[in-house]
Amino acid sequence: MTKIAELDYVALRPSTIKESWDAESIWSPVIPCFLVRVVAEDGTVGIGEATSQVWYLGETAAQIASVLDLYRTRLIGVDVTNLAMANHLMQMSYSGGMPSGRSAQSGVDMALHDLLGKLWGVPVSTLLGGARRKHLDLMTNLYHKTPEAMAKASADFVSRGFRGLKIKVGDVIWKNGLRAASIATEAGFLEAALDVVPRDVFIDADANQAWDNVGLTVRLLQRFSGAANLSIEQPLKYDNAEGHREIRQRSTVPVILDESVWSPEAAQNLIRIGACDRIVLKANRVGGLSQARNVIAVCEAAGVGVSIDTNPYTLVGDTAICHIGMTTRSHFPICCDGHETFLKLPDPSVFSGGVLTDKGYAELPDRPGLGIDVDWQKLRTMSATAKGAAGPTDMPHQSE
Repeated sequence: MTKIAELDYVALRPSTIKESWDAESIWSPVIPCFLVRVVAEDGTVGIGEATSQVWYLGETAAQIASVLDLYRTRLIGVDVTNLAMANHLMQMSYSGGMPSGRSAQSGVDMALHDLLGKLWGVPVSTLLGGARRKHLDLMTNLYHKTPEAMAKASADFVSRGFRGLKIKVGDVIWKNGLRAASIATEAGFLEAALDVVPRDVFIDADANQAWDNVGLTVRLLQRFSGAANLSIEQPLKYDNAEGHREIRQRSTVPVILDESVWSPEAAQNLIRIGACDRIVLKANRVGGLSQARNVIAVCEAAGVGVSIDTNPYTLVGDTAICHIGMTTRSHFPICCDGHETFLKLPDPSVFSGGVLTDKGYAELPDRPGLGIDVDWQKLRTMSATAKGAAGPTDMPHQSE
């Protein structure tokens, strides 16, 4: 039995580069982001990423750091190969009884998978059941705030081979309220994208819970009922499963749920009442790769589709979610470009390897674990240089 000898972490402090992510938006330009390191007794190192958002997932950097400290006290000495026990201990320590606060657990679980893959000489996708494919189609998120900019960006990503676009249609409503002008603006963004995107490219209109009304949503979707490639994502609040079921019953546009899916049990309930056609799976929302596979199993048994989305992550987290994406039965385009279109590190060269994206596809390296390496000296230098530049991301413990 190989035991966990060390568990520590370093703040990465990325800056956000995504359009419309600013101080006036619900999407904060400050992202809590940590690299997690788990070391086995023989010195083998596994890495993971604990990244979150203050508004979206309700976690601050200080909170995540304190939870990682708590996990350290519970996991030192635990068998590295017993992922179930490690996750059980984390759930017993924090957030096992409520649907939030799971980014730290996700980061540790990710690092344990990387560590175990290295010890056994297999990719993480093998630990998750095995890869069904060698490449993944790509999706991206678009937050542009004029129809012209949305149309231009949509056409650009399609020309680069992307097979899916997530068009954000809730930010203006969140900012200005559910008014006629806000609704018309959001609908204009979607219409602009649909006008330039071929019908064999997925369009997921993501309201991020902002539409908030069943009748309004049904009427809006009637306007776009002829678009066979369109789905509506999370128009109502995360806990309104019945409302989403009613939308699905009254509209021909498929319903996707994201914020509603925080656990395998939540997914099972949504499927039981017929609330969705597809879900969006975020590893940090459900608590890591282990729980992600459980969610996938529930959905696949019921014939419900699974899309996988970045947090957004740096290269570490985006690589990890691609390992999940390789294992799904049905393949919807994956959004794994957080490290390219959302976040920028002061020194991206701290990482090498990892997922490669080109010509609309993602491909993983054929290596044990996640397949990504860390230059620890560069990482320490980067973190020390950036410390204090984004005060809310300061944390009490850094790996040595």
